[in-house]
Parts: sequence; C-alpha cells; structure tokens
Amino acid sequence: MKEGYLQTKITEIVDKCKQLEQLMTMERSKIALLEERVGGAKELIKKLKNLETFKEQIAKELKSENQKLIDVELEKISKNVSKQVDKILATKSQDLDKTADYLKNKESEFKKQSAVLNDIYKEIIYLREHNQILMMKLVNKGILSDREVEETDRRSLKKAKESK
Repeated sequence: MKEGYLQTKITEIVDKCKQLEQLMTMERSKIALLEERVGGAKELIKKLKNLETFKEQIAKELKSENQKLIDVELEKISKNVSKQVDKILATKSQDLDKTADYLKNKESEFKKQSAVLNDIYKEIIYLREHNQILMMKLVNKGILSDREVEETDRRSLKKAKESK
C-alpha cells in the first residue's frame, strides 16, 4: 500500500510539474509577446521623446523671436512717442515764447502809459495849485469875492461829475 500510495503521489507531483511547466511556457510566450510589443513601443517612446525635445526647442525659439519682435516694436513706439513729445514741447515752447513776447510788449506799453499818466497827474496838480494861487490873488486884489470863488469851485465840481 505504501508503494501504491507513493506512486499516486509521484504521479500527482509529476502532473503538477507538467501543469506548472505548461503555465511557465504560457507565461514565457506572454512575456515574449510583451517584449515584442514593448520593443516596437521603444521606438515610439524614443520618437515621442525626440518630439518633446523638438517641441521644447521650437517653444524656446518662438519665445526668443517673440521677445525680439516685442523689443523692436517697443523701440519703435518709444522713438515715435519721443518724437511726438519733442514736437509738442517745441510747439508749446513757441507758444510760451510768443506769450512772453506779448507780455513784454504789454509791459512796456503799461510803463509808457504809466509815465504819461504820471506826467498828466503832475500837470493836474500844478494846474490846481496854480488855479488856487490865482484865485487867492484875485481875492486879495478885490476882483473876486470869497463867495464867487466858492461858486466857481461848485460849478467846476458839478461839470467834472457830469463829464465822467
């Protein structure tokens, strides 16, 4: 019985070994298939990596070219703005110069008119004083009375107010 039992166990073990061997063969074939697929994918992965580096290089080049274009445009704009500012400043400067010349002319005219008014004022003061002295002399000589002098003053004052 021991021999039969051992034989059955041995056959079971042999069967299990065959099953394991078949399983191993299947797994080996699956691995081979995967290696074939991965082998083809390796080239694809390599191409994808190359494509990624190419994409990064193109992005860098585009960025640098865009920056150059932006710099050129900024330079053009700044020159244009600078020219326009210079033109505006020149125009405003000319306007200010004209205004300054106008004000100088007006100032000289005002000075002349002030001098003329000063002369007229001095002459008026002279004539008033002269008139008072004449009136006093006429009163002293008895040609006019004080009342006539006052009446003459009132009339003169009234005519002066009417002429304003």
